[in-house]
Amino acid sequence: MMKMKKMILLLTVLGTSLLMTSCLGEGSRNYAESSVAYIALDNTTGKTFGRTLTGKFIISTEIQLMQPGTFKFLTYSWDEEYGTTPIGEIQVDNVRISGDPLDVSSTTLNMSEGPVQEDPLKFVGIDPPYFANDEVYLGDHWLFQYAYESIKGETAVVNFYKIEDSGADANEVKIEIQLDITGTPDAGASITNKTDVIALNMAPLRAMYEGTSQTSTKELRIIFQYYMKNRAEPIDSQIYRMTVAGD
Repeated sequence: MMKMKKMILLLTVLGTSLLMTSCLGEGSRNYAESSVAYIALDNTTGKTFGRTLTGKFIISTEIQLMQPGTFKFLTYSWDEEYGTTPIGEIQVDNVRISGDPLDVSSTTLNMSEGPVQEDPLKFVGIDPPYFANDEVYLGDHWLFQYAYESIKGETAVVNFYKIEDSGADANEVKIEIQLDITGTPDAGASITNKTDVIALNMAPLRAMYEGTSQTSTKELRIIFQYYMKNRAEPIDSQIYRMTVAGD
């Protein structure tokens, strides 16, 4: 199993954590948990299954009706008596889903600079992104959990824009995260903190840089830039690394 980058959770997502695991029995693989799952399609068998942020492969009647390429927040359990389903070279757990699956929004990286914001809206917090070290497991998506302020009736819209190259480092990529608020606020409602998750499709960035190195692979150093509450200037995240194919 490939290594994944750890996400430090801000608060909760719709009342529960992205990663909540509870073992049902010691000495067995039985488990019950809630997690975000990437819905994948196996082209050979035609089966749709989930790859979770906890590193599990899961399948159920409900999952097989979901749209491949999307993300869902699921609560599910597995017991040895439920068995597994073979898909390719892996055994996928036949899980039982409880409650209603929740959609996780997604967006695609814009490869041009974003609109100039004279008075940019500011995040209350942004967690480090959660991503796999290849483009397959999560469909080349990076997941961000973020917090913002809004009034009832308003909805957050988050977009990502590649900042034009500064020329200082050909392997460094800076991405701006912009926050917008849409909707009509309820009269008399107060401002509250809200938390949400968005999946960012990084495939356009990979496509841009693949084949641009004389070595077998090329490592991109990625920095995210965004505005935070109580900070006048935008801040830069730590450096994250994406490995793309070379020549």
